[in-house]
Amino acid sequence: MSSRTHFGVVDQAMKSMKTVEEYIKVGMETTLDVGMDFVEHDKDNEKQIDELRSVMKEYVRMERDLQQFMEAVECVKSTATKKNEPLDLEKELDNKLLELKQVNNDAELTQHEKYVDLIDKVNEMQQPEGSYAGPATSTQIDEDIAMTQPEINTRCPYTGKDMINPVKNSYCGHHYDKEGISHYIKTKGRKAK
Repeated sequence: MSSRTHFGVVDQAMKSMKTVEEYIKVGMETTLDVGMDFVEHDKDNEKQIDELRSVMKEYVRMERDLQQFMEAVECVKSTATKKNEPLDLEKELDNKLLELKQVNNDAELTQHEKYVDLIDKVNEMQQPEGSYAGPATSTQIDEDIAMTQPEINTRCPYTGKDMINPVKNSYCGHHYDKEGISHYIKTKGRKAK
């Protein structure tokens, strides 16, 4: 088998990995939505919120691990195409992954923007109006400025991509991309929620 054909298969697998990465992002968004629903309907739900923090942390870990794997594959692929001699690709990949994972620090998982977003939004909703100061920042917002329009999320919670043709769920009021939600409903059938 030629190396070109071999890397064609690898390239197809990498495309699948990109799809998995999108699913992880959708999972993060869904976790945020579920967290907001918990807090909105029950202020004393610390056990559920702790579980959601744990879920979000796992999504962040999966995203990091997947990104490191894809980086290792690209690095080994690049090395293999530059060298004229045969390489043990599996061994090279294992070595590169080990090198990348040596710098992993699980404390950094809680610094991920989605994890911080979950914590901030839960705290904002659990605190009485005006008592949550939010994360400490170097700049303070002028007290005379009032927000007149809420932030609008233009990403579909299922696809994680910007909505092209947004539709609103009449039961819950959430918005989705029409193509994304239609595909989800087709694949899940009656199990779609």
